[in-house]
Amino acid sequence: MPERKVKNLASKLDPDYSAVIVSKDGPRYDITPLMTGVDTNESEGQIAARATVSFFNALSGTKYMNQLIRAMDRLFLYANDGGSPKEVFRGYIWEIEYSSELEKILSVTAYDNLIFFQESEDSLYFSSGMATSAVTASICQDWGVKQNYTYESITHEELTLEGALSDIFLNDLLGAVKKKKGTRFVMRSREDIVDIAPFGANTTVYDLRELDTVTSTKSRTTMDGVVTKVKILGSTDDSGASNTEAVVEGNTSKYGTIQKIQRKDSDKSLSDAQEEANTQITENDEPKVEFDVDAIDIPWIRKGDKVHVTAGNMVGDFFVTGVNRKIRSDEKMMTLTCIHAG
Repeated sequence: MPERKVKNLASKLDPDYSAVIVSKDGPRYDITPLMTGVDTNESEGQIAARATVSFFNALSGTKYMNQLIRAMDRLFLYANDGGSPKEVFRGYIWEIEYSSELEKILSVTAYDNLIFFQESEDSLYFSSGMATSAVTASICQDWGVKQNYTYESITHEELTLEGALSDIFLNDLLGAVKKKKGTRFVMRSREDIVDIAPFGANTTVYDLRELDTVTSTKSRTTMDGVVTKVKILGSTDDSGASNTEAVVEGNTSKYGTIQKIQRKDSDKSLSDAQEEANTQITENDEPKVEFDVDAIDIPWIRKGDKVHVTAGNMVGDFFVTGVNRKIRSDEKMMTLTCIHAG
């Protein structure tokens, strides 16, 4: 792992960022003195984190940087809030943009190694009786990456999986655990290791306060996604009609009937199907409230972390479902997208 050593001028209210590009051919380029901005993003539904670094297209030896940097070179980002620099991102350069006008700015966009799952498809088979953690570990091993799995597991029946690998992870495997256990999960990369963990597993919970680090908050409430009734269907008869085996109701009196269909697999008991339906209703029978928090950047906060917020109409613990950072020399800010914890 490339090391970065910088003079310690950073503070918790003004963190320093530094960057190194490592070429596939071996040369390393410290682009920190050239940087004009850093933007990073971790969003819900996207497993790969993204980082975009803009910098002056300076000479390095006899060539300009735009002549030296190639797609699939590695980008390493470090942050320092008063201690020593620590890695906050490592990825593969996916896009390169160069503007030759005026200041001659070069911009590289990199994604962490989960981009290969996000961009790839596969067809997979796993025999009955395997735990979720074993299935995900097998897929990671096939793609040459290590896994750190601290989320819950279930025992799966025979699995025939096909499609985008990100969908296989998020929906077919981890989504099945969430449906049964009701615990939210996060899948992210940390130093090229695939980290699959429950929400809020971070040991340091940052306290974000108005007039301290928080500059503004915003909330959105929507009925989208609300489910108040689940009809469990069994096998079909000769005419093709499905037998209704059970109906599970939630807040129909308060929010009306918003019904979803759930088919019971032939190898699943009715009680298991009812448990899944109850989990779906428990998670979705109230309007969704989502918050945005604009605050001075804390480089260590990741998607899936728990934070404590006291600002605007936010008081208490929240889960971070998305992180956007905009780092400039005169302003270092983050926007956290959050939901209530619990």
